Amino acid sequence: MQIPLPDFLHPVTAGAPVYCGTASGGGTPGRSMVLERGFHFVLCTGGSALVVEGADTAARKVAELPHAAESRDTDEPNMPTPGNTDKGHRNEMGDKGGAAGSKPRKGERRLQQGDLLLLSPSRTATLRLDGAHDTLECICIDPDYFDTLPDGQPLYNQLSGYLGDDRLPVVRLDGTQYGALRLTASLFPAHPAGSGLYDEAILRHLCSLFLLQTAGLLYRHRANAPAFVKRPNEIFRSFKRLAVKNYRTAHDIAFYAGRLHISSTYLSRIVKQVTGHTVKAHLAELLCADARRLLSCSDLDIKEIADTLGFSDQSAFGKFFARQTGCSPLRFRRERATR
Repeated sequence: MQIPLPDFLHPVTAGAPVYCGTASGGGTPGRSMVLERGFHFVLCTGGSALVVEGADTAARKVAELPHAAESRDTDEPNMPTPGNTDKGHRNEMGDKGGAAGSKPRKGERRLQQGDLLLLSPSRTATLRLDGAHDTLECICIDPDYFDTLPDGQPLYNQLSGYLGDDRLPVVRLDGTQYGALRLTASLFPAHPAGSGLYDEAILRHLCSLFLLQTAGLLYRHRANAPAFVKRPNEIFRSFKRLAVKNYRTAHDIAFYAGRLHISSTYLSRIVKQVTGHTVKAHLAELLCADARRLLSCSDLDIKEIADTLGFSDQSAFGKFFARQTGCSPLRFRRERATR
């Protein structure tokens, strides 16, 4: 799976599925970066940064998808399908979002130095650096590679506690925790960029060290955090992995339920229970993020984008996009072009 990466992230070594980098507001006031589809670990190392959930510079709601005549997922509207035209608590988490002194909006946080933001592939966020001294250090792990790491499970277990939580997973570290995590993070850019006999094993162990260290921080900062992954969380994780790989072509809950060897009703109930959102809402998130990327970063026309994303026609895509974002695909592209 290819992860869309901001320009400040680079592979630890050539072709490696682990990325690292430092972003600074110096020279580019108001710089914005989108993080999506990967396991992102963002440490604020200077000044502050605004974090808004979603792929835009303002928080957005998941809108209802286009209705169709029937749906197997009875509590959700149908996804557009080819040929269907009608398609702490505070808990040390940090307590300020938005501009300094203003009330935080839903899905928005203000990171301060020493704050750690964690994003799983199911969450997307836009980071904005407004000040010259604002700096962030980030490590990103490809989800497919993450799933091969035996020590990824403890971290995912802790992250699962944030599923369905409107608050972004931000941990405020004390001085000792901050120093220790930053020291481990500094080993990634120092990883030897060669074809040494043990380079791959070193990278895997380095990732395991970092993941276990981060999981331990989450466990200490969340009251009553579970020690083991519960069955519903594991089902959701498996669904999300499938969704990230198949959302362009598979819009039907029955496809995912079949792959997971469970009923559509059970999958629908589990996803809603774990996250508070429906299966179709999760698929819509992925589709809309991809649509925004294609509208912003490609020269495909809108009909071609609609075809790429599995919509029956341009009109169905336009209705879906407008319900998700509040504007048409054409208007979205024009506004991005003038920025």
